[in-house]
Order: sequence, then structure tokens, then C-alpha cells
Amino acid sequence: MIDTLLDEQSILGLAIGLAHNGFVPIPEIQFLAYLHNAEDQLRGEAATLPFFSDGQFTNPMVVRIAALGYQKGFGGHFHNDNSIAVLRDIPGLIVACPSNGHDAALLLRESVRLAREEQRVVAFLEPIALYATTDLHDGGDGGWACRYPEPGASVGPGPAIGEVSVRGEGADVAIVTYGNGAHLSARAQRILAERHDVDARVIDLRWLAPLPIESVVLAVDGCDAVLVVDECRRTGSISEQVVTELGERGMASSRLCAADSFIATGPGYAATLPSCDDIVAAAAALAGAGPEPQPGPR
Repeated sequence: MIDTLLDEQSILGLAIGLAHNGFVPIPEIQFLAYLHNAEDQLRGEAATLPFFSDGQFTNPMVVRIAALGYQKGFGGHFHNDNSIAVLRDIPGLIVACPSNGHDAALLLRESVRLAREEQRVVAFLEPIALYATTDLHDGGDGGWACRYPEPGASVGPGPAIGEVSVRGEGADVAIVTYGNGAHLSARAQRILAERHDVDARVIDLRWLAPLPIESVVLAVDGCDAVLVVDECRRTGSISEQVVTELGERGMASSRLCAADSFIATGPGYAATLPSCDDIVAAAAALAGAGPEPQPGPR
């Protein structure tokens, strides 16, 4: 563990030097917004070296990045950043994004394996707002907590690259999402069942580049409708590719995205982002369910 200056170019440059010398560095970027001034260290050097050297040289590393939005009460667009398009645009770069502690542990192990054994560069996006999240529906329910996978536990067929996670078997609507969206969609899943009689399944992408589209196609099979919930901006978001890929395979889908806006600070931290209520309304509409029944007069 090496403490460094708070300078992202130096952090990634040091990681490149370590990778050149046989290490598998795991540099950490404090916030996703802080990556943008140093992203050419990945685009122009680390991720492109194998291409321009015809595979003779590599820069294997796992770049941990505290990322995305929904942080309450602080940060604004310097600490709440939902722009990941630049990472997905770098050929050969792998982008992972867990939504819970269990997946985070296993995905990180798989990312390190990819770097060590396959000499890959991996960006590991960690949703800051979910770091301390343990509950799902009610305070104290522990619905988002999990046991830490024992060291040495096999990654297996679940979190391996290209594999998605599926929550539920509902056929009325499939909700394809990732990161904070997986937590929000899991909350919406119960509300849809209890208030709208809509049976949904939630598909957590986990891998954002390369997009695990074949796994998504299998996961949404048999569903009457598909909703893509994307916490990133409508323009340049994951949802654009998901909807396009499904459409090219003759599968219609709709998307719910964040606004094309920076994220506000203070009480407005989630104003531009999809909410649980937004997901419920969009999924219910796709499934042909009416609005939530209102209680009659007493």
C-alpha cells in the first residue's frame, strides 16, 4: 500500500511504471470526476501499449475508482460524477461495476486475475453511495447485506467476465441495470408486485465493457417488456448500447436515464437521477398496469 500525492496523473503514471516492472498495481482514484484530467494515461499509454507494440508489452492494472452519484449532502459535480463514456470508448479496456459487497469482492478478484493472467487493464467502478448500504426495503432489514466470500473462493460462473446477475424470475418486465440502479430496481421490484401486480426480474450487468450482451439476451428471454435503467446521462450512457444491441436482435426495449446535466449538491443530489418511483412508474407502464390504486373515501 503506497500513499501518494493527490494527483491522478502521478498515480496512474506510477502504476504504469510498476506494471512495466512486473507488478500488478491497483491504483485508486478518489472520485470518478478526478479521473478526467488523467484519463489519457489510460487511453494514450496503458490500454494502448499492447496494440501499438503488437502484444510485446503490456500495462496490466486494476484502477479502482470511487464513482457515480446518489451521495447525499455533499460533492456536487466534483464528487458525484456519472459520466463513464470516456472509459467505455477505450478499445480493450475492461470496465466492471459491482452493486453489492458480495459481487464487489468476487469481481475485484476476477479483475486482478484478468490483469495478472491476461495482462488486461481494468477500470473498477465502485458506487460510493452503496458503500455503507445494508438495507433494501426498510431500515434494519439487512436486505442488501451479504457474507464476505472467503478468500480463495472460486469466482465460478457468476461474476466471471461476461456474466450478469439475475434477481427474480418475473416475466412481465425485465429491468436491465447496474450499480445504484440495481439497488433501486430491487426496491422497485417489490413495489411493482405488491401495488401493481407486475412480476419483474432485475438484471445487473456488472460488466460495462465489454458489454455482456449475449448474457443479457438470455436473461431477458421470456419477458414481455424490457426496461433499461441507467444512472448515467442519457447521452453517452450504457443504455444507448443496450437498447441498440437488443434492437439489432429484434427485441424492443425502453430506457430510463439520468438527465443530461451535472449532479447537484446538497438536497438536490438526486434530482437529475432515476429514482425508485421513476422505475416503478416506467415498469408499470411498460407492463400495461395502471397507476397505483388509490384508497376510496372512508
